[in-house]
Amino acid sequence: MDTNQYMDMFLDESHEHLQSLNDGLLSLEDNMEDTSVVNEIFRNAHTLKGMSATMGYNKIAELTHEMEDVLDLIRKEQLKLNEDIIDTLFKCVDSLGQMIDSVGNGESEDVVDVSDLVKKLSSISKPDKAGAAAPAAPAAADAKASAAAPTIELSDVDKDVIKQAAETGLQAIHIKVTLADTCLLKSARSYMVMNALDELGDVIKSVPSAEDLEQEKFDHSFDVVLITASEEKAVQDAVNSISEISKVETNVIKLDEEKKAAPAAPAAKAAAPAPVKKAAAPAPAKKAAAPAKKVHHSQSVRVDIEKLDTLMNLMGELVINKVRLEQIGQTHRLADLTETLEQMDRVTTDLQNIVMKVRMVPVSSVFNRFPRMVRDIAKELNKEINLTIEGEETELDRTVIDEIGDPIMHLLRNSCDHGVEEPDEREAKGKPRAGEVGLIARHEGNNVVIMVTDDGAGIDAAKIRAKAVEKGMVTQEEADKMDDAEAVRLIFLPGFSTADHISDISGRGVGMDVVRSKIEALSGHVDVETKIDEGSVFKIKLPLTLAIIQAMLVKVQEEMYAIPLGSIDSTINIQEDEIKTVQNKEVIVLRGEIIPIIRMEKMLQVPHVKDSDETFVVVVHTGDAKAGIVVDNLIGQQEIVIKTLGSLFTGLKMFSGATVLGDGRVALILDVATMMQ
Repeated sequence: MDTNQYMDMFLDESHEHLQSLNDGLLSLEDNMEDTSVVNEIFRNAHTLKGMSATMGYNKIAELTHEMEDVLDLIRKEQLKLNEDIIDTLFKCVDSLGQMIDSVGNGESEDVVDVSDLVKKLSSISKPDKAGAAAPAAPAAADAKASAAAPTIELSDVDKDVIKQAAETGLQAIHIKVTLADTCLLKSARSYMVMNALDELGDVIKSVPSAEDLEQEKFDHSFDVVLITASEEKAVQDAVNSISEISKVETNVIKLDEEKKAAPAAPAAKAAAPAPVKKAAAPAPAKKAAAPAKKVHHSQSVRVDIEKLDTLMNLMGELVINKVRLEQIGQTHRLADLTETLEQMDRVTTDLQNIVMKVRMVPVSSVFNRFPRMVRDIAKELNKEINLTIEGEETELDRTVIDEIGDPIMHLLRNSCDHGVEEPDEREAKGKPRAGEVGLIARHEGNNVVIMVTDDGAGIDAAKIRAKAVEKGMVTQEEADKMDDAEAVRLIFLPGFSTADHISDISGRGVGMDVVRSKIEALSGHVDVETKIDEGSVFKIKLPLTLAIIQAMLVKVQEEMYAIPLGSIDSTINIQEDEIKTVQNKEVIVLRGEIIPIIRMEKMLQVPHVKDSDETFVVVVHTGDAKAGIVVDNLIGQQEIVIKTLGSLFTGLKMFSGATVLGDGRVALILDVATMMQ
């Protein structure tokens, strides 16, 4: 079987099941008495087992099979859940994740050795199985006896279907399939047999039922009735082509010989439900099959992210051409063209909004990995930590979502390690023993704000100042001039760490500066507020999308530049003598506020041409800091499509990208945060 075409689907669905397993185990750990959630965990493990077996990944299948045995005993209340079992199941989920990742990277699933885990699971399930499962044995024996019956009982409906089939030249074949004794995944093999038979005709009956086959409620054999135009030999060859099949017996069902073939009562009991394989309604008996067949219309489609990127690029080209047409219309005063463009503008805006929405992904796709992470950190640090998540339905552009996982992970680790105190220490301060860590997302205008909060010790500004001076990051004089809020922001400097010892959790000095650089690379901003013994709030502000934005076009000599509108406070027109010099820095006073000036000519290192009577200043901000960018002229506001500069221009930190203007010229987009550093 060529599995390549199914690989992406297998990987996507496997990760979804692993996430569900993680969520289920976390829920179960909180309340071990609530075994109702075990059914959901069992279903995820069972599906993962079937999928991996079908793809030929036997190690993954073996581990999930052993997990199933343990979970089955728990849900039947034949095994008492404890912390050791929960920890073992968590280790299984981690190992499965590593195996699936290695398979996705084109490596072998054997990269991870799970033999110890398999033994551990087996030791948990097998001793209890022998004693506790004994009462259920008689019922199981009945099921096995009926499944292994040499013939099959037909209901009146079955007979009608076979008669109608015979009239159209089709025949009914009874197939008895016996699996090898060594077969580990019986449900997967039975599923493959059913699929193979579906290619040849319609399965109208199976003993045991399709549901029982799926749940492995049968011994090593099962019976199927197939309506087909194929010969017995073709049917036998199709089933024999599947591995781990020990024996295939077939015989054509003749209704006049039925009395000789019909078995006694036990098989009738097994056949009573008259199960018909799902989605396999027999073609000849249209009247009988119609009511049972339910058509499920899927409401969603999986789309490759590259296709969405291509769609976004095409959308960008459309916007560029629309702007170009507008310029042509204005230049040549073409009234008809202008009117048509107004209509086109509405359509492209709607189309752009839809394309944006298609690219939007809920932040839950990032947030859902953190409850497990916080649980593991709390156990490692011997702390009690409750994680609360709010606003996980908030949506962000897919490109942003892919990048924010690491920064949020750093912030959460920091809150758990440095923020939340030891339980005894919290109790001494009159706080609850369990610390509260929050992960909150919400919309603010055209931005999404993500906050990581904790009710821990807070950040000591005096300690930060001392550490920064000790490491030579600031002088003692500079540190003394800082207020507490500025001092606390020093934690975002490269290499800064207040940890007294290095651990796996934090303290390597690569946390907060990584957070800041990652967020600023996404045109975002990160800040912190803190109070001693009350806790800290880290606030990340991100743009909704990084593809098409509103920008102000400005001119410096003959070149055009774009400044994102989200970074602009205001534009002002001042006289040159209004620019003052304070401590060798040029500033202006705007509404009582002193704002430093950035001259684009100096930043770009272009020669100064002439002094004009008036100077244009674009007042921009990043966080609470403001600056005024001096430019030669203001062109106006325009929708721009962001294009990356490519590897050749990676050293140009003051530009975040470029855009193609309507007349075909290229304008560089200013990175306000970098310019203000």
